[in-house]
Amino acid sequence: MPQKNRTLAAAIAQLIGLALPQPFTRQIKKSWPLLLLMPLSAPLHAEDAPCPPGYSSTWGPAAKDFLGTSLGATSRVYFTGAEGILTEVFYPTIDTVQNVDMQFLVTDAAKTWGDEERKQAKHEISQTDPRAMIWNAATTADNGKWKISKKIFTDPNSNVIIQRVTFQTLEAGKSVKDYNVYLLNNPAINNSGAGKAQCSGKQSTTDGADNSKTLSTSGRTFLVASESKANSAVSALAVSLPWRVTGSDPMVSNGFVGTNDGYTDLFAGVHDRTMDWHYANALGGNVAQMGWLDFSAATGSSVSFDVVLGFGSSENEAMNTANAALKNDLAAVEKTYADQWKTYTQGLDNQGGTADNQYYLAAMTLKSIQDKSSGAMVAGPGTPWGDTSNDSNQGGYHLVWARDLFKFASALITAGDKDTANKSVEFLFNVQMETTGATAGRFPQNSFVDGKPYWNGTQMDESAMPIILAWKLKRTDLWPKIKLAAEFVAKTGPHTGQERWEEMGGYSPSTIAAEIAGLVCAADLATAAGDPGAAAYYLQKADEWRNNIANWTFTTTGYYGNKQYYVRIDSNQNPDDEDSLTFGNGGGNHKEKSIIDGGFLELVRMGAMSPNDWTILDTLPEYDELLKQTFPGKGDAFFRYNNDGYGENNQGGSYNGTGRGRLWPIFTAERGIYEIAKSGDGSKGTAYLSALKAFSSPAGFIPEQIWNQTATITGWETITPAPYVPGTATRSMQPLSWAMGEYINLTAAIKSGKGDAPKVVCDRYACDKPQVTVSFNVTTQTQWGENIYLVGDSPLLSNWIPASGIKLSAKGYPVWSTRISLPTNTAFKYKYVKRDSKGNTLWEQSADHTFTTAANNTPIVRTDSVQGWQP
Repeated sequence: MPQKNRTLAAAIAQLIGLALPQPFTRQIKKSWPLLLLMPLSAPLHAEDAPCPPGYSSTWGPAAKDFLGTSLGATSRVYFTGAEGILTEVFYPTIDTVQNVDMQFLVTDAAKTWGDEERKQAKHEISQTDPRAMIWNAATTADNGKWKISKKIFTDPNSNVIIQRVTFQTLEAGKSVKDYNVYLLNNPAINNSGAGKAQCSGKQSTTDGADNSKTLSTSGRTFLVASESKANSAVSALAVSLPWRVTGSDPMVSNGFVGTNDGYTDLFAGVHDRTMDWHYANALGGNVAQMGWLDFSAATGSSVSFDVVLGFGSSENEAMNTANAALKNDLAAVEKTYADQWKTYTQGLDNQGGTADNQYYLAAMTLKSIQDKSSGAMVAGPGTPWGDTSNDSNQGGYHLVWARDLFKFASALITAGDKDTANKSVEFLFNVQMETTGATAGRFPQNSFVDGKPYWNGTQMDESAMPIILAWKLKRTDLWPKIKLAAEFVAKTGPHTGQERWEEMGGYSPSTIAAEIAGLVCAADLATAAGDPGAAAYYLQKADEWRNNIANWTFTTTGYYGNKQYYVRIDSNQNPDDEDSLTFGNGGGNHKEKSIIDGGFLELVRMGAMSPNDWTILDTLPEYDELLKQTFPGKGDAFFRYNNDGYGENNQGGSYNGTGRGRLWPIFTAERGIYEIAKSGDGSKGTAYLSALKAFSSPAGFIPEQIWNQTATITGWETITPAPYVPGTATRSMQPLSWAMGEYINLTAAIKSGKGDAPKVVCDRYACDKPQVTVSFNVTTQTQWGENIYLVGDSPLLSNWIPASGIKLSAKGYPVWSTRISLPTNTAFKYKYVKRDSKGNTLWEQSADHTFTTAANNTPIVRTDSVQGWQP
């Protein structure tokens, strides 16, 4: 320590009447003002880092470059990486973070410069084999002086993550001994780092605060992290090289982030690029661990070594796990890990040889985010805008949404992995679903993998979609619980507390599409389970909602195009009124019919409507005009809806409750599947698959959102500021599990030349048949509160059940009218019924009307009059 700093430290000590142990005088060297914040009576121990709890903890960047886990159930470690370094590591479940990030710090031995690994511009990420989740991460220094290469995987037989590292000098005439290299690690045990930007002078009592210690066993020194509470997970960090020794002490240290951690030691204060502190413990805060690697035994321009992070339920278990890994034949461990993944991918459907490397990466990614203890699958392996989100957000996207899980579990069925999907559907019905009380059959908005709700909103598509997944897997063994979900949907829908964007309640095309499909699938399962009464009830409700969804959500008095299109959501089943809603995420207050999204395409995706239904075709121009952007050389991308606030703000800052929603690649896939379903031509999807590739990371991960071209849409200005590049991933989440699943689905649709609607739903509503538009006009008198309905001999016309009939419009009273799409070349019978607000019904007093649709799509007009009514 320079003499002038020693003198300053002594003067401060004398002023406040404290004797300073040597480690703390080193701390004063760079952070001495913090001392003045400490209580005068605070005990100062040479072994313990002072000034807990450190700065607030944050999560890693959400745009991941790699991720993985072992395939077997023995190892419960899941890892992610971004900016060329290891980021969140999860253990023992996929929803529980134990480590935020781990990287190297590099200086020259003369201490004239210093670098942080993650801040370098050039990170090269690749798989060692396109059929295995082993990753190479190579970082080259901006100054051209060094390169770090890592191979990253887990041990299939123990709870440890392994990094096989090579440090290389790029300077001519230099050896690795001309550099100082430090390993810096930030634990966050049990989903929390629990730090605050202050120096309290005492151990933090904040729930979730971490402890870090230097411990030794079997001749090796470890950096060990845990929480004080019972049943805490424990991590132990070790390297195959020795730590540098100064005096008799290994140069390792435990500190509080931003106060006296290793990064602060090297680069804060006087910026001397020297490791001075080696605290044995950091207790009760946001801790960071650092060790100085000893290259004294190395020769030449490169050195290779191994870094392991082991986990357990005790300090000894974690250290023994890490120690055993370092003694193991890691080349053999790597081969076992890779062989398991290769066996998995060999069992997948190769889509007639059309499946590419990104298809297999998508399947392996989805397999990697399945929790091995429960079968649950999470929406994403991190926290959106994680590096600006503190640990009060313990859920992030590593939670289970039934909707998302349905989407990507269905994709794995398509890919040939029914085993993973079966485990997921068992989680949904046996763990996540409520089974008692008035809401039996309801699924929470999302949950941890043990089923504990995180957010508890009611989203009706999330109660319907598990039923469809069970139907796809023929899980009649789950019928008693499936019935609970179907009853909840039938009795609670079609209104939803929240639609698929989780912001507001009402009548949503996307939600109702799922409800219809869920009920039809439930009816099929009920029939197989010997419950015909339930089957009939579900079909009646499905037909009622299907036949009236346009009445509820399709406006004919809109503001765009020909003024006829599906709205995003309606509050009262009257999309033609002038009602307004306040839209979430700072979207503002707007007329319901001024907001459009792509949810109407779910009516096709779920089989409830033909892709050539006239209402679908009439909505596409407005949807494209408002929400589509085309990137030359890449393809089309779409916003969620106009006035979306879920994304970075116009200055590029992280979403913080308001912002600007960007473009979502999942809609590129959805549109591709739609175009295939509409045409019956798989080649119509190839441009959309190419766009998905173009919007992906170099490794092949598809993000939740990509930066848009700056635009103003219906008055909503959405700017992409420099240095962000339109068409590249935002900082929200990458990969999004839902998006990875859609890559699989689109690949399969291209190969098959058809969409992926559930067959039992599509068959009922003729979704794959050519369509013709039929207008019905009937003249009749009614009393106030009475309405006219169309019924007939097809589910498309209610199967003669008045409650499922199509409500006609009285805009041209006394002429009542409706316009629907029906399959071509098909005979129909129909009648009109009159119903009042209490459901009292009168039937048209005449023989059935009959007609046959033409073999072409020439529109048909049926003009009728009612001569009388009878019960």
